[in-house]
Amino acid sequence: MIAKVIEIQVGGGTICHSLEKACITFKGMVDTHEVPRTKMHFTIQLPSGEIRGITIRDEDERTVAYGNFEGLPNFLDYAKEV
Repeated sequence: MIAKVIEIQVGGGTICHSLEKACITFKGMVDTHEVPRTKMHFTIQLPSGEIRGITIRDEDERTVAYGNFEGLPNFLDYAKEV
C-alpha cells in the first residue's frame, strides 16, 4: 500500500505534480523575490482513497506544519494561534 501525492501547491498558488517541479518552482520564486508565501501544501490520496493534506510554511523564525492528519493541528487551530 502506498499513499500518493496528487498535487503540490507552491507559494500559495502554483500547482505542481512532482516534488522536483515543486522545488524548481519554489526556488525560482525565491530567487526572483516573487514568492507570495514561503509554503508548500501537499494533497495526498491515502490507500483507502481518502484525501488528506499537509501544509508546511515558514513563519517568523520557525517552520510550522498543519493539516488533517492525526496529531497535526488543523488549519482553523493554526489560524486561531496566529
